[in-house]
Amino acid sequence: MKKLNVFQNRPKAIKIDTTEYLYRIGLVEKEPSIGYLKELQKAHLLNIPFENLDIHYKNKIILDYQKVYDKVINWKRGGFCYELNGLFYHLLYHLGFDCYVISGKVWNDETNTFGKPFDHMVIIVALDEDKWLADVGFGDGIISPLKIEVGKPQMDYTRYWRIDHDADENLILKVSDDNVHFRPKLLFTLDEKQLIQFIEMCDYHQTSPESPFIQKKLVTQLNEAGRITLTDRKLKIDQMGQKKETPILHEDDFLSKLNHHFKISFKQLLPRA
Repeated sequence: MKKLNVFQNRPKAIKIDTTEYLYRIGLVEKEPSIGYLKELQKAHLLNIPFENLDIHYKNKIILDYQKVYDKVINWKRGGFCYELNGLFYHLLYHLGFDCYVISGKVWNDETNTFGKPFDHMVIIVALDEDKWLADVGFGDGIISPLKIEVGKPQMDYTRYWRIDHDADENLILKVSDDNVHFRPKLLFTLDEKQLIQFIEMCDYHQTSPESPFIQKKLVTQLNEAGRITLTDRKLKIDQMGQKKETPILHEDDFLSKLNHHFKISFKQLLPRA
Protein backbone atom coordinates (compact mmCIF):
# COMPACT_ATOMS: atom_id res chain seq x y z
CA MET A 1 0.00 0.00 0.00
CA LYS A 2 1.36 3.42 -0.95
CA LYS A 3 2.33 5.70 1.90
CA LEU A 4 2.08 9.48 1.82
CA ASN A 5 5.21 9.99 3.92
CA VAL A 6 3.86 13.04 5.74
CA PHE A 7 6.41 12.49 8.50
CA GLN A 8 9.84 12.47 6.91
CA ASN A 9 11.76 11.39 10.02
CA ARG A 10 9.51 8.59 11.19
CA PRO A 11 11.22 5.31 12.11
CA LYS A 12 11.74 2.69 9.45
CA ALA A 13 9.63 -0.40 10.05
CA ILE A 14 10.87 -3.94 9.55
CA LYS A 15 8.75 -6.30 7.50
CA ILE A 16 6.09 -8.16 9.50
CA ASP A 17 3.19 -10.44 8.59
CA THR A 18 0.27 -8.04 8.94
CA THR A 19 -2.26 -10.76 8.11
CA GLU A 20 -1.16 -12.86 11.10
CA TYR A 21 -1.04 -9.75 13.30
CA LEU A 22 -4.59 -8.79 12.32
CA TYR A 23 -5.75 -12.37 12.88
CA ARG A 24 -4.30 -12.22 16.41
CA ILE A 25 -6.59 -9.25 17.17
CA GLY A 26 -9.57 -10.49 15.18
CA LEU A 27 -9.56 -8.00 12.30
CA VAL A 28 -8.89 -7.83 8.56
CA GLU A 29 -7.13 -5.18 6.50
CA LYS A 30 -9.03 -2.04 5.45
CA GLU A 31 -8.15 1.36 4.05
CA PRO A 32 -6.70 3.78 6.64
CA SER A 33 -9.37 5.88 8.36
CA ILE A 34 -10.12 7.14 11.86
CA GLY A 35 -12.84 4.50 12.16
CA TYR A 36 -10.39 1.73 11.32
CA LEU A 37 -7.76 3.18 13.67
CA LYS A 38 -10.31 3.06 16.49
CA GLU A 39 -11.16 -0.55 15.61
CA LEU A 40 -7.48 -1.49 15.60
CA GLN A 41 -6.70 0.08 18.96
CA LYS A 42 -9.69 -1.39 20.79
CA ALA A 43 -9.18 -4.84 19.23
CA HIS A 44 -5.51 -4.72 20.28
CA LEU A 45 -6.46 -3.92 23.87
CA LEU A 46 -9.12 -6.64 23.94
CA ASN A 47 -6.80 -9.36 22.63
CA ILE A 48 -3.26 -8.53 23.76
CA PRO A 49 -2.54 -7.92 27.46
CA PHE A 50 -0.23 -5.34 28.95
CA GLU A 51 2.27 -7.33 31.02
CA ASN A 52 5.78 -7.21 32.47
CA LEU A 53 6.34 -10.92 33.12
CA ASP A 54 9.59 -11.24 31.17
CA ILE A 55 11.20 -8.92 33.70
CA HIS A 56 10.28 -11.25 36.57
CA TYR A 57 11.11 -14.48 34.76
CA LYS A 58 14.56 -13.21 33.73
CA ASN A 59 13.91 -12.90 29.99
CA LYS A 60 15.65 -9.71 28.90
CA ILE A 61 13.46 -7.53 26.71
CA ILE A 62 15.34 -6.34 23.63
CA LEU A 63 13.77 -3.90 21.21
CA ASP A 64 14.29 -6.16 18.24
CA TYR A 65 10.82 -5.99 16.74
CA GLN A 66 11.11 -9.30 14.93
CA LYS A 67 11.58 -10.89 18.36
CA VAL A 68 8.80 -8.76 19.82
CA TYR A 69 6.52 -9.85 16.97
CA ASP A 70 7.36 -13.49 17.64
CA LYS A 71 6.64 -13.10 21.36
CA VAL A 72 3.33 -11.24 21.00
CA ILE A 73 1.88 -12.72 17.81
CA ASN A 74 3.30 -16.27 17.62
CA TRP A 75 3.70 -16.99 21.35
CA LYS A 76 0.48 -15.11 22.18
CA ARG A 77 2.02 -13.07 24.96
CA GLY A 78 1.67 -9.41 25.82
CA GLY A 79 4.30 -6.82 26.70
CA PHE A 80 4.89 -3.34 28.04
CA CYS A 81 4.81 -0.01 26.21
CA TYR A 82 8.08 -0.24 24.25
CA GLU A 83 7.04 -3.63 22.92
CA LEU A 84 3.33 -3.09 22.33
CA ASN A 85 3.37 0.45 20.97
CA GLY A 86 6.51 -0.25 18.96
CA LEU A 87 4.85 -3.29 17.42
CA PHE A 88 1.56 -1.43 16.87
CA TYR A 89 3.54 1.27 15.08
CA HIS A 90 4.85 -1.38 12.68
CA LEU A 91 1.32 -2.58 12.01
CA LEU A 92 0.00 0.92 11.36
CA TYR A 93 2.98 1.72 9.14
CA HIS A 94 2.43 -1.33 6.95
CA LEU A 95 -1.32 -0.75 6.79
CA GLY A 96 -0.64 2.63 5.21
CA PHE A 97 -1.21 4.99 8.14
CA ASP A 98 0.93 8.13 8.38
CA CYS A 99 2.37 7.78 11.86
CA TYR A 100 5.43 8.17 14.06
CA VAL A 101 6.41 7.59 17.69
CA ILE A 102 6.86 10.14 20.47
CA SER A 103 8.22 10.11 24.01
CA GLY A 104 6.11 10.64 27.11
CA LYS A 105 6.72 11.07 30.84
CA VAL A 106 4.27 9.14 33.05
CA TRP A 107 2.76 10.83 36.13
CA ASN A 108 3.70 9.22 39.45
CA ASP A 109 0.94 9.53 42.07
CA GLU A 110 3.33 8.74 44.93
CA THR A 111 5.89 11.45 44.13
CA ASN A 112 3.50 13.85 42.36
CA THR A 113 5.99 14.26 39.54
CA PHE A 114 6.38 13.14 35.95
CA GLY A 115 8.91 10.46 35.09
CA LYS A 116 12.00 10.55 32.90
CA PRO A 117 12.22 11.32 29.16
CA PHE A 118 11.39 8.21 27.09
CA ASP A 119 9.49 6.84 30.09
CA HIS A 120 6.67 5.89 27.70
CA MET A 121 6.32 5.35 23.96
CA VAL A 122 3.20 6.65 22.19
CA ILE A 123 2.11 6.88 18.55
CA ILE A 124 0.92 9.93 16.61
CA VAL A 125 -1.27 9.28 13.55
CA ALA A 126 -2.21 11.89 10.91
CA LEU A 127 -5.70 11.52 9.42
CA ASP A 128 -7.91 14.04 7.63
CA GLU A 129 -5.64 16.98 8.57
CA ASP A 130 -5.85 16.05 12.26
CA LYS A 131 -3.36 14.33 14.53
CA TRP A 132 -4.43 11.52 16.84
CA LEU A 133 -2.79 9.97 19.90
CA ALA A 134 -2.81 6.15 19.71
CA ASP A 135 -1.69 3.97 22.63
CA VAL A 136 -1.99 0.22 23.23
CA GLY A 137 0.78 0.05 25.83
CA PHE A 138 -0.31 1.98 28.91
CA GLY A 139 -2.21 -0.69 30.80
CA ASP A 140 -5.39 1.01 31.96
CA GLY A 141 -5.14 3.88 29.45
CA ILE A 142 -7.14 5.25 26.56
CA ILE A 143 -9.39 2.75 24.80
CA SER A 144 -9.90 4.90 21.71
CA PRO A 145 -7.38 7.20 19.99
CA LEU A 146 -7.63 10.84 21.09
CA LYS A 147 -7.58 13.83 18.77
CA ILE A 148 -4.74 16.22 19.56
CA GLU A 149 -6.98 19.10 20.52
CA VAL A 150 -5.99 21.26 23.49
CA GLY A 151 -8.55 21.99 26.19
CA LYS A 152 -11.45 19.94 24.83
CA PRO A 153 -12.67 16.95 26.89
CA GLN A 154 -13.08 13.72 24.92
CA MET A 155 -15.32 10.89 26.14
CA ASP A 156 -13.70 7.46 26.01
CA TYR A 157 -16.38 4.91 26.98
CA THR A 158 -16.53 5.44 30.77
CA ARG A 159 -13.97 8.21 31.31
CA TYR A 160 -13.14 11.67 30.07
CA TRP A 161 -9.73 12.66 28.73
CA ARG A 162 -8.37 16.15 28.05
CA ILE A 163 -5.12 17.40 26.57
CA ASP A 164 -3.82 20.62 28.13
CA HIS A 165 -0.47 22.39 27.85
CA ASP A 166 1.87 23.81 30.47
CA ALA A 167 3.87 27.04 30.51
CA ASP A 168 6.60 25.43 28.42
CA GLU A 169 4.07 24.32 25.77
CA ASN A 170 4.41 20.67 26.70
CA LEU A 171 1.18 18.73 26.27
CA ILE A 172 -0.37 17.03 29.30
CA LEU A 173 -2.85 14.19 28.99
CA LYS A 174 -5.35 14.18 31.87
CA VAL A 175 -8.18 11.85 32.87
CA SER A 176 -11.42 12.33 34.81
CA ASP A 177 -14.33 10.20 35.96
CA ASP A 178 -16.77 13.14 36.10
CA ASN A 179 -15.49 15.67 33.50
CA VAL A 180 -14.74 18.06 36.38
CA HIS A 181 -11.75 16.82 38.33
CA PHE A 182 -8.90 15.90 35.96
CA ARG A 183 -5.76 14.03 37.01
CA PRO A 184 -2.47 14.15 35.04
CA LYS A 185 -1.39 10.94 33.29
CA LEU A 186 1.25 11.80 30.70
CA LEU A 187 3.43 14.73 29.64
CA PHE A 188 4.59 14.78 26.02
CA THR A 189 5.48 16.81 22.95
CA LEU A 190 4.78 16.04 19.30
CA ASP A 191 8.48 15.78 18.42
CA GLU A 192 9.24 12.74 16.26
CA LYS A 193 11.47 10.10 17.86
CA GLN A 194 13.34 7.03 16.63
CA LEU A 195 12.72 3.59 18.13
CA ILE A 196 16.40 3.26 19.02
CA GLN A 197 16.07 6.24 21.39
CA PHE A 198 13.91 4.18 23.76
CA ILE A 199 16.49 1.43 24.37
CA GLU A 200 18.09 3.06 27.41
CA MET A 201 14.79 3.52 29.25
CA CYS A 202 13.65 0.05 28.22
CA ASP A 203 16.74 -1.30 29.99
CA TYR A 204 16.17 1.05 32.95
CA HIS A 205 12.65 -0.25 33.52
CA GLN A 206 13.97 -3.83 33.60
CA THR A 207 16.82 -3.22 36.04
CA SER A 208 16.38 -0.11 38.18
CA PRO A 209 14.94 -0.54 41.70
CA GLU A 210 13.06 2.71 41.02
CA SER A 211 11.18 1.21 38.08
CA PRO A 212 7.55 0.34 38.90
CA PHE A 213 7.87 -2.75 36.70
CA ILE A 214 10.44 -4.21 39.10
CA GLN A 215 8.12 -3.90 42.09
CA LYS A 216 5.54 -6.52 41.11
CA LYS A 217 4.32 -8.79 38.35
CA LEU A 218 1.50 -7.19 36.39
CA VAL A 219 -0.89 -8.44 33.72
CA THR A 220 -3.95 -6.41 32.74
CA GLN A 221 -6.38 -6.69 29.85
CA LEU A 222 -9.50 -4.94 28.69
CA ASN A 223 -12.64 -6.95 27.97
CA GLU A 224 -16.11 -5.95 26.79
CA ALA A 225 -17.44 -5.86 30.35
CA GLY A 226 -14.50 -4.11 32.02
CA ARG A 227 -10.97 -5.16 32.93
CA ILE A 228 -9.09 -8.00 34.61
CA THR A 229 -5.79 -7.29 36.39
CA LEU A 230 -3.45 -9.81 37.97
CA THR A 231 -0.40 -9.12 40.12
CA ASP A 232 1.61 -11.44 42.34
CA ARG A 233 -0.45 -10.03 45.22
CA LYS A 234 -4.05 -10.04 44.01
CA LEU A 235 -6.50 -10.68 41.19
CA LYS A 236 -8.82 -7.74 40.47
CA ILE A 237 -11.90 -8.26 38.32
CA ASP A 238 -13.91 -5.18 37.31
CA GLN A 239 -17.00 -6.18 35.31
CA MET A 240 -19.96 -3.89 34.61
CA GLY A 241 -18.96 -1.65 37.51
CA GLN A 242 -18.77 -4.54 39.99
CA LYS A 243 -15.32 -5.03 41.50
CA LYS A 244 -13.95 -8.14 43.14
CA GLU A 245 -10.47 -8.71 44.56
CA THR A 246 -8.93 -12.06 45.44
CA PRO A 247 -5.53 -12.46 47.17
CA ILE A 248 -2.83 -14.50 45.44
CA LEU A 249 -1.59 -17.13 47.87
CA HIS A 250 1.60 -18.37 46.16
CA GLU A 251 3.36 -18.77 42.81
CA ASP A 252 1.27 -21.75 41.72
CA ASP A 253 -1.87 -19.76 42.47
CA PHE A 254 -0.54 -16.90 40.33
CA LEU A 255 0.30 -19.21 37.41
CA SER A 256 -3.10 -20.90 37.62
CA LYS A 257 -4.96 -17.59 37.43
CA LEU A 258 -2.61 -16.35 34.71
CA ASN A 259 -3.51 -19.35 32.57
CA HIS A 260 -7.21 -19.20 33.38
CA HIS A 261 -7.80 -15.48 32.79
CA PHE A 262 -5.13 -14.61 30.21
CA LYS A 263 -4.43 -17.95 28.51
CA ILE A 264 -0.71 -17.62 29.27
CA SER A 265 0.89 -20.86 30.46
CA PHE A 266 4.17 -21.30 32.30
CA LYS A 267 5.68 -22.71 29.10
CA GLN A 268 5.01 -19.37 27.38
CA LEU A 269 7.10 -17.65 30.08
CA LEU A 270 10.21 -19.69 29.36
CA PRO A 271 13.12 -18.19 27.37
CA ARG A 272 12.45 -18.18 23.63
CA ALA A 273 15.05 -19.23 21.08
